[in-house]
Amino acid sequence: MNSKSHEIARQIRQQFFVFRNGLLADNLREKGDNHRMIFGLNLIQIIDIAKSFEKNAEVATELWNSKDTRECRLIAPMLYPADNFSIETALQWIAETENKEIADNLCHKLLRNTPFASHLSTSLVHGSTMQRYIALRLALNLLIIGQTIDNASLRILAQEEIKNNTTNLAIAKSVINELDELEASINS
Repeated sequence: MNSKSHEIARQIRQQFFVFRNGLLADNLREKGDNHRMIFGLNLIQIIDIAKSFEKNAEVATELWNSKDTRECRLIAPMLYPADNFSIETALQWIAETENKEIADNLCHKLLRNTPFASHLSTSLVHGSTMQRYIALRLALNLLIIGQTIDNASLRILAQEEIKNNTTNLAIAKSVINELDELEASINS
């Protein structure tokens, strides 16, 4: 990493200190967030910080690699240029995703904007619980923005998650509802 990118990452971390919220951080810890460092910023604050910096793969990677800090993990997908994000890096980041908050943000802010998003979603359907969650969350993002995906495979995955009453139950139901609405609009 070059020193300029490292300096930008340091400036971003300083912004986290400026906006830290101990009450929210304590609440997140009580609800099970296992990050060692939680500044307690809400997503709107993190988005505002990200907007004040240019997208930069090196900076985003350094922040993503700060696995112990919640806000670093949340801002990294906002700063990585989607056109430069490879499927190999996507698979690595997915494998390193530690909770649903990070997964939701990764899907919404970065993965859905990649040219391989649909392929990525369908390739995760037989993975771990977190990978299946990301497959469903990413597919839901793609459905909402009107991108074409493999609806049949997605429906099967969602139905399996519902049938097995997994921790992905809520997202699976949302995907089924979105697919049903899409099919109803096509048939009307």
